[in-house]
Amino acid sequence: MQFLPHPYFSGGGMADDKLDFQGIADAALNRAEELVADWLPNGNRAGHEWRCGNLRGDAGRSLSVNLSTGVWADFSSGEKGSDLISLYAAIHTGNNQGQAARELSQRLGVVGSSSPAKKNPVRKSSEWSPILPVPPGASIPPVAHAVRGRPSHTWAYKDSAGAILGYIHRFNTSDGGKEVLPCVYAQDSTGRRDWRWMQFPVPRPLYGLHDMSGRDYVLVVEGEKCRDAAAAAFSHVYDVVSWPGGGKAVSKADWSPLAGRKVIIWPDCDAKVDKISGDLLPEMPEKGRQTQPGIKAAEDVANILLGIGCVVRIIKVPAPGAVADGWDVVDALDDGRTPDELLAWIRANLRKPQCQQDPDPVSGIPDQDHVPDSASTPGPADADRYWKDSLICRPRGGFEDCKENVALALERCPELRGMVGFNEFSGRIEKLRQPPWDSVPGEWTTDDDLELSMWLGTRAGLLFRSTGTISEGVRLVATRNKYHPVREYLMAVEKRWDGQERNSLWLHRYLGAEENEYTALIGRLWLRQAVRRVLYPGCKADYVLILEGSQGAAKSTSLRVLGGEWFSDAPLDMNNKDAYQQIFGVWIYEIAELDAFNRAEATRIKAFLTQNNDRYRPAYERRTITQLRQTVFAATTNFYEYHKDPTGNRRFWSVLCGKIDIPALQRDRDQLFAQAVAEVLADERAYPTRQEEQTLIVPEQQMREIVDPWMEVIAIWLNEPEQAIKSRFTSADILMGAIKMEISKIDGQRSATTRVGSIMMRLGWRKIRESGGLRTYFYVRPSVPPAQQQAGSDSRYSMVDEDADLPI
Repeated sequence: MQFLPHPYFSGGGMADDKLDFQGIADAALNRAEELVADWLPNGNRAGHEWRCGNLRGDAGRSLSVNLSTGVWADFSSGEKGSDLISLYAAIHTGNNQGQAARELSQRLGVVGSSSPAKKNPVRKSSEWSPILPVPPGASIPPVAHAVRGRPSHTWAYKDSAGAILGYIHRFNTSDGGKEVLPCVYAQDSTGRRDWRWMQFPVPRPLYGLHDMSGRDYVLVVEGEKCRDAAAAAFSHVYDVVSWPGGGKAVSKADWSPLAGRKVIIWPDCDAKVDKISGDLLPEMPEKGRQTQPGIKAAEDVANILLGIGCVVRIIKVPAPGAVADGWDVVDALDDGRTPDELLAWIRANLRKPQCQQDPDPVSGIPDQDHVPDSASTPGPADADRYWKDSLICRPRGGFEDCKENVALALERCPELRGMVGFNEFSGRIEKLRQPPWDSVPGEWTTDDDLELSMWLGTRAGLLFRSTGTISEGVRLVATRNKYHPVREYLMAVEKRWDGQERNSLWLHRYLGAEENEYTALIGRLWLRQAVRRVLYPGCKADYVLILEGSQGAAKSTSLRVLGGEWFSDAPLDMNNKDAYQQIFGVWIYEIAELDAFNRAEATRIKAFLTQNNDRYRPAYERRTITQLRQTVFAATTNFYEYHKDPTGNRRFWSVLCGKIDIPALQRDRDQLFAQAVAEVLADERAYPTRQEEQTLIVPEQQMREIVDPWMEVIAIWLNEPEQAIKSRFTSADILMGAIKMEISKIDGQRSATTRVGSIMMRLGWRKIRESGGLRTYFYVRPSVPPAQQQAGSDSRYSMVDEDADLPI
């Protein structure tokens, strides 16, 4: 019969230094089969080992005890020991070795020894150390165990950014039990890396971090299977997590991601019995006595969470024996309860943790005034009672026809809660999940207003005469639930950056551009500019990446890959205010066939691109709004000379594409933006210095200008000996002397004069006017050649501010 501690035996008795630990361990080993079978009753013998599921003695094969040596290990939790004293301590005394030895000495009749107890040898730690998260390029994880074969189920643990941390596998045993083993990517002392069947390092990650979205409450359940089931049923209400290793490993989990949150804990409803009396163990923890393990685990979790600023409530599950042993959320759903019924049952059966006795009126998680001593299993719930009590009522009965009631229904009705959100990037109200009518997630439309009105009327008894009331209520709720998909994407990929430099070479590596200083510079700056526009809307980002290449070279496809779902190449009519609405909600906008624009249109494009915000009145709106730009621009062309305007080309960064590798770009897209985010957060600039502008960018822009054929003629004429001695010329001098145009053919619209003025300015000549006489306009020869003027201008500037307008 198993020895259990007497009340008078807690704290007094034989001192630890008088115990013969070795003698007690040897005596226990002599009766190992009897003792271990008593402590772990649902196990079975396999050769010289006793196998069971865990330290609770459940069926399975994760825990193995060597009956010849006393060495034991729980492969699912990572706990292990070198003798039966440590096994007894792990099961019965909370790992208090002295108390375990005293209790065993009483049972086994081992008297104290005057000699000090021998110290247990220090166990050598594993030479393998897990690597979290799994690095890029790691080998493929094993699909089967060498002894246990293929798992019946596998759960992938991921961090909040979605990176793999490791796996938990469940194996079915020959006796109908189950065995749970973790598998992680690890490195040994020699630097060798491989997948190992070993536990996560302490503190161990929670399961479900990758799906956390900032809901009002977090639901904690025990076990990966329960977590997945609860997430599928309640993800519109709760963030749902679990932890690895079961109830014995609560303290080894990393609970910090839940710090400060409102948490509800769903315990397993166990029905374990006292091994002496056969009576059910008490539901609530009692000092000096065993309790139901599911409740104990929940209370342990609550203690930890209260210590990190959480507000905690525990679901009051049915009393032990009222339902099958181990009853949990999976069983509740399998019994036919709907998610709505379970939500109502949860809210009706919340209690404070046992350790928290003081009232907590501002906790934010309500307690029920009349919670029964033992909660019943969840039955069909009156869903109306749950949320309709908060609706605004008419003085003579019924509910008010107002936008506030629409909003309250959307926020509190279980079937509608969490369905509507406001996309800050696109400025649209969106359905974040499948609504309870025939529609799909995406933009909220007027049809959804009508469907919501119908649903509230037929399913909830709420009638609204005007769809305007519906739409106002929807907008109210959506603006309380804002999110930014591009910003969330960028911050997520930044956490997964592998640290490799790619952005200086991406134009060469993926688009086939020449590898040089120019492509390296504009490649990394343009990606940073794209990231800055999202992280800091309205920042200066008016540089346009122009991809040159033949028709069908996949130039537009490469931009579509970069922009993903936030890319557009729809034609822009910049004379219409709709252009502002057209770019809203687009991250990367392609201006297709840039060469097709005439000079006036090109000038309009440049003005449009330089705006940091857009002020306009959206369609059907009553007020003008100011919208900060979150868009960057790119362009494509099949030509190699397309700049018609000799000024203002500093905003265009042109690159000649070669063979474009779309699969490689798709593969590495996240890493490109991850590096760009890291650089922007490190305050790396997204604009060129004046020196870079002059030496690298300007020459490329000049090569793409459509040169006026008069320019070469005029330049040669101005430097002929007859003219070289003169310092100034009028437009008429140049037209008649260089162009050989007759005075009678000089047009009255002054187009020829305008061409001359543009050419002379590009050649560095300055236009002035005489102060007296006829006050004629003329051009003055520069004292320094134009090339030297540009080169020498750098000496006046050591740095250029991002907002400075570089005079190119």
